[in-house]
Amino acid sequence: MCASWVRQFVGVFVVWLSTTLGGMMFIGRWNPLLYYLLSYAGFLFAVELSKPDGPRPKNHRRLRWVSMSGFVVFVYGVVSWVQAVIATMPA
Repeated sequence: MCASWVRQFVGVFVVWLSTTLGGMMFIGRWNPLLYYLLSYAGFLFAVELSKPDGPRPKNHRRLRWVSMSGFVVFVYGVVSWVQAVIATMPA
């Protein structure tokens, strides 16, 4: 059960990361912050999609902390971006 969950989670996440990177390169919009935000969304998608039925894997509880730390970085990125936009606005 646990090994299949890990394979499914990693598979979904790697496909998401590859598709995101390929899409951003294809349209010529590479931006590390945007890639992080889309990757974080993919991480949350993979966690929800690969939600285990029955007993959860031992490390499944740690994903909540990874999600929360990713959310903190997400908020920091958004605040930094908003400050950069405000700084470029004419007075």
